[in-house]
Amino acid sequence: MQVHKPFPARDRDLCRFHADDYVAFLRSITPETQQDHMRQLKRFNVGEDCPVFDGLYSFCQTYAGGSVGGAVKLNHDQCDIAVNWAGGLHHAKKCEASGFCYVNDIVLAILELLKQHE
Repeated sequence: MQVHKPFPARDRDLCRFHADDYVAFLRSITPETQQDHMRQLKRFNVGEDCPVFDGLYSFCQTYAGGSVGGAVKLNHDQCDIAVNWAGGLHHAKKCEASGFCYVNDIVLAILELLKQHE
């Protein structure tokens, strides 16, 4: 078994599925600024079961980057099996968080796999 530290997903990686304004919101929101963005919090379903916390965007970049990176390795025959133990956060929608899922790493990994596999 090989263990790899994921490269953080970039905005353009996340925007392959998620809306630009939603990704920009995730990048900018912090616990200190959330009171100034109540309308956006409601619009993007961030708050109750998808709280704002320190490092939220970095968290999203890391877990999404792990899944996309695993898919890249599969596409380039660098492994036979790839597992992202931090991934699987599939409830996120194009413009909305859901169920503690902020970005849908599963969809992002599938989009990567579709580059090589039908």
